[in-house]
Amino acid sequence: MTDMAYVSKRTVALIDVLGFKKKVMQTPITELSKDYEYFIRVTEFLNKPFGASPSLFPTHPNNAPWCTRYIFSDTIILISIGDDALNCLKLLVYTWRLSQFLLGRKMPFRGAIAHDEIYVNLDQNIVIGKALTKAYELEHIQQWIGIAIDKSVEDAYPELFLESKKPDILLNTLFLEYPVPFKDGSTKQMHTINWRFNLIVEKGTRSLFSDNLDVSITDKVCNTLAYAKAVIDTGKIYVHDQEHLPIELRSFYIGSSEPPYKHGDNL
Repeated sequence: MTDMAYVSKRTVALIDVLGFKKKVMQTPITELSKDYEYFIRVTEFLNKPFGASPSLFPTHPNNAPWCTRYIFSDTIILISIGDDALNCLKLLVYTWRLSQFLLGRKMPFRGAIAHDEIYVNLDQNIVIGKALTKAYELEHIQQWIGIAIDKSVEDAYPELFLESKKPDILLNTLFLEYPVPFKDGSTKQMHTINWRFNLIVEKGTRSLFSDNLDVSITDKVCNTLAYAKAVIDTGKIYVHDQEHLPIELRSFYIGSSEPPYKHGDNL
């Protein structure tokens, strides 16, 4: 086994971009490739420190990625750099920010995050193992646009899911516990990636979802808006003192004008 290959327990996120097949079939390849290349560049840019303070991760090396990232067509796979709570948190925070960017590009998604054994070979782009399988299985059964966190992550790093007493951390809000809807009509109380937190949309949350979505995706939007409303009902949706908030958690603006601006409606 080379230095570029390893077996370890890691945190793994799998995110599937919904409706991508329809977009491929209906969009000219030159337009699609240009848009896709822009998407790749931004996801790479977000996957490293912004060089400002205060930071959640002040000792993280400049230009080093928060996590290992693979993108295959409509599937994004993220793997924590190490098997510890800090590297898990880096992956979770990056996933949160990435989910906001996806919504801003009107790229609906469904994802899951799990923790377990995995084999990674960076030379040959091989990723196999229980963590990836768990994430895939959980992603596949959800009936919404969102990302659920498997209990294996909480079992491995319980400290990341406790109610934080530090207002500048807000981990319990960032990973909101919620009854995640499944395709069979059931729900399960799970921690989630709270994409609605500190997200400011000029025309409101509903504007994030295109009118031209597949029926299969449209059916998920109602569940997604219910989640957004649940976040609003917590009263922990925005942080007004952005200056003292870690740079990684500051507001993400989606709109056609120059920020800052207020959110477009209650959703």
